[in-house]
Amino acid sequence: MKKRLMALAGALTFFLGSTSSFAFDPTEPPVTFRTSANGLSLSKAQRNGQWVCIVGLPLNVTLYDAKTPWVTGLDVNTSLIPYVSGNVSNGKSIFKTTRSKTERHFKGNGLPNHKTGIYPVQEGTPAYSWYAAAPADGYSSAAAIPIAAYDLDITVPRNPSFSEQPYCINSLVTGVVTQTGSVWHANLAYGTYWVDPIAALPIDECWGHPYNKEYHYHGYAWKCIPNKGRPNTHSPLYGYAMDGFGIYGPRGDNGDLLTNNDLDECHGHTGRIKWDGKWTTMYHYHVNSEYPYGPGCYRGKPATFDALTPHTHGYSAARAAMFPPRDPQGGTPH
Repeated sequence: MKKRLMALAGALTFFLGSTSSFAFDPTEPPVTFRTSANGLSLSKAQRNGQWVCIVGLPLNVTLYDAKTPWVTGLDVNTSLIPYVSGNVSNGKSIFKTTRSKTERHFKGNGLPNHKTGIYPVQEGTPAYSWYAAAPADGYSSAAAIPIAAYDLDITVPRNPSFSEQPYCINSLVTGVVTQTGSVWHANLAYGTYWVDPIAALPIDECWGHPYNKEYHYHGYAWKCIPNKGRPNTHSPLYGYAMDGFGIYGPRGDNGDLLTNNDLDECHGHTGRIKWDGKWTTMYHYHVNSEYPYGPGCYRGKPATFDALTPHTHGYSAARAAMFPPRDPQGGTPH
């Protein structure tokens, strides 16, 4: 009987897979994600939203529903996404964190320390038609964008100061994923109107893709992070936001999965965390499965980083003028 149970456990592990060397977590991966509300304004700090003030973008960015086959209402069904095919290395990942008394400095080449889908997206693969229909500055379409090394050079405060008045997201890069050597981007993208990227475009199996050669994550941004933590404990540090506060995984105290209702309008809260090797109580952000999936604004004064320009995620005033404004009830980007 014992041997049969062991064999059954082994079969389940093989069938369900394992995302890390830690204990199997039946709540991972998330089956659905909760995308942005149709008609969501990104012009203010609010729970379930982002507040963006990126140079080159309009001040009145509004997100609309993407109407893709993997989205029903506000639910993004992860099993229906036509992920970007492939599992390839993009070269050696170089990344280093250094600290002074007042600053934390990240230096690297932006390449992730894990394999990714094949970019440029290959014609004839499930994701190709979606990328081929998406505009991209300097390329025939988003399908033609490769992954390449770039100068990742970001400095943030080592001990950020909490502000009751939040700061807007002022650059496309919202944080550094120190576990992989890559970055998080703001969760917005432009086709003929603004959308949540994971609702409008397939990503690869690590929930990343390149914009202007810069590989970055959206949505299930912790899929390929090496140390996700254990199911019954607070998630470990995954990286840092551009204001210097830490970004942790989807679990809070006692390992409870956090919803947006557990977090403030910037997608964080104050609690006990491990910070520079010591336990302390301070503000921090979380990634989770509800839009905006990570920082929606900042509680500290942010640094900026624009390694590769333009950093407007497909938007231009000329392109916007070609398409009439839409109301939240109609239209489709594909």
